[in-house]
Amino acid sequence: ILSRLRRKYQQSLTSPIQQPIMIPIRYCSVIVLFALLHLNNAKVIGTPKPELDDQESLYSPRKHQPSALGSLMMMAYNHSIPAEALRACELELGIACPSPSADGTHKCIAPGDICDYRPQCPGAEDETPVICFFHEMQNTELDRLRKHAIALYREMYHHTPRSHGH
Repeated sequence: ILSRLRRKYQQSLTSPIQQPIMIPIRYCSVIVLFALLHLNNAKVIGTPKPELDDQESLYSPRKHQPSALGSLMMMAYNHSIPAEALRACELELGIACPSPSADGTHKCIAPGDICDYRPQCPGAEDETPVICFFHEMQNTELDRLRKHAIALYREMYHHTPRSHGH
């Protein structure tokens, strides 16, 4: 199934017409993992070492979320954001607001500003229930995946965290 998904995904990159893929329900967790990792440009940070105790240095999905949330905001509000504005925000590792400011520019906000109870986008799209629901679900799922990855890593290296200070 993974090779079929990979082939379909590669075809979708070159094909101008995107067709839905029908997948049996039992494969959904694999697909969710693949989609989340792709959308978040997930990266392993640092070289894996058996003596590694710092969980955050293994995998840090929250640092790589701008493209997923930015795409969701664009889709949810059906706004057209100029390519230059999108590129500028991506260079800053930010997210372009769907609605333009009074001067017609699209403001870039930091991923940490999403759903922080303070609207930064001119249309307050960064605080809407749709975006916040997705943001919360995504973070919950990524946290769960991170815990499983850490447990698997430790099992592979028969590693348990050292007691600090003793």
